Amino acid sequence: MDKIVGLIGRDETVAELIAEIRKGKHVILTGPVGIGKSAILRSALDKAADKIDLLIILHDHQAKGQFVEIARQMLALGLIGAKELDLPAKFHDTPGPEIEWREVKSQVNRASMRDLTQAIIPALARADSKPVIAVDDLTTLTPTQMAFWLAIFDHAQVIGCASEKKARIRKLWWKMKEIEVKPLPRNAVCEMVKAYIVATGILIESPDLYISHVVKQSGGVPQAIYDMLDESGKERIIDKRKVREMRHDAGVFYIDFTPLIMILGAVIVSMRYVGMGTGDKTLYILGGLGTALFLTFRYFAFKGVGR
Repeated sequence: MDKIVGLIGRDETVAELIAEIRKGKHVILTGPVGIGKSAILRSALDKAADKIDLLIILHDHQAKGQFVEIARQMLALGLIGAKELDLPAKFHDTPGPEIEWREVKSQVNRASMRDLTQAIIPALARADSKPVIAVDDLTTLTPTQMAFWLAIFDHAQVIGCASEKKARIRKLWWKMKEIEVKPLPRNAVCEMVKAYIVATGILIESPDLYISHVVKQSGGVPQAIYDMLDESGKERIIDKRKVREMRHDAGVFYIDFTPLIMILGAVIVSMRYVGMGTGDKTLYILGGLGTALFLTFRYFAFKGVGR
């Protein structure tokens, strides 16, 4: 799909990220899942390759796995030795790039994050140029794991993605320049859908309706656009009925009625008790009617209203 539609509508964001990478800053791309953070990161790294001497890319979403992957890539790049990773003695005189990872993977996996950090930090510090570490996901970090990453920040430039900036690791975010990745504007989504139609040659009864529907249902989220285009592309002919049946949760937003319902319920209950206490039958009856309406309406209210 990327080969067909590329990064339409993301030129400014990619350019901003490239500028920050060239300045040597730590950067965090933020935005919901599916918004295209990883694609932007890959594109920026490719275009800034002339300014990056040492690049380590991490796709694992778990902190321990990320540190193991750092060790693996540093070993392959010759930035760290077997002895530093406490590998068996038979590997100590073997250059890192010549060591088969499958032979030492289990040994490195058994090391704690603290041990890995103590091996990785000195190796990063003595590198001829400052390595760039690109992390696909920093969302799940804990405060303990944050401390290990902060140690890395002093010796490497970190470029990462996160679908949520958790307050408990705010010290990490303070050190990073934030670039928020927003939903694509309508014109970019239209251009993307048109490019897909031209490239695939799918038959659509009403192209304008199809494009408008994808724009509405996707909410400007690239992954949602890809999902809808890919699913509809399996059809031989897309008529108006099939277009109207296309759905995606990314483009549906819900209003939280919980606070309103709690207040409404409290008011109705209060009316009944005040009516009973004061002997006001009218107020008591209104409270009873309100209770009946409230119970009837509650089911629909909790489902929310999409827009």
